[in-house]
Amino acid sequence: MGLFTVPTKFILRWAWRSIMPGKTVYEGRCSCGAVRITATGKPRASGYCHCESCRRWHTAPINAWAAWPGDAVTITQGEEELIQFDAHRRRQFDDQEVTSDQASANGRCSCRRCGAGIMNRRSDERGSIIIYPSALIDSSFVHEPMIHIHYQERVLDVQDGLPKFADSPSEFGGSGEMIAEPSATGPVSPSGS
Repeated sequence: MGLFTVPTKFILRWAWRSIMPGKTVYEGRCSCGAVRITATGKPRASGYCHCESCRRWHTAPINAWAAWPGDAVTITQGEEELIQFDAHRRRQFDDQEVTSDQASANGRCSCRRCGAGIMNRRSDERGSIIIYPSALIDSSFVHEPMIHIHYQERVLDVQDGLPKFADSPSEFGGSGEMIAEPSATGPVSPSGS
């Protein structure tokens, strides 16, 4: 695994999105429509996550995400239909039940009727809400990934020219360590490189 510095275009794009949000309102929903949300403006950041927790939750080798400021996301219908799962709390309390009807500070939210994942509330200092772009599929939202996070946990190499962080950027509380672009897209080789 090689390391390199964060490209200036990534930092500028991240800063632009953080400072100059748009006014577009994106409407989203779960699969059955019981839960509906809106996200206002452009996301602060967006990308792909390769962590084991996301892979398990989404039953996929990679997860698309987009982060909005908490005050830019509104549950417009069906908040009572949301259930929340906190994987970090599950590990902390020896596999106790960790789904909740309450809007705690952190957790993955899904619809109790259809099971569709909608968003992830974050208790970080930025107060972000992560929306899974598939929840916004009926809107004009176009997922424009900026980065890959938790790339050290990947099961699939992705050659796309985007920065690949071992965990996450230092601005997100991570180490900022980068992993080099793979030579091809496909399953990770047994050596992990």
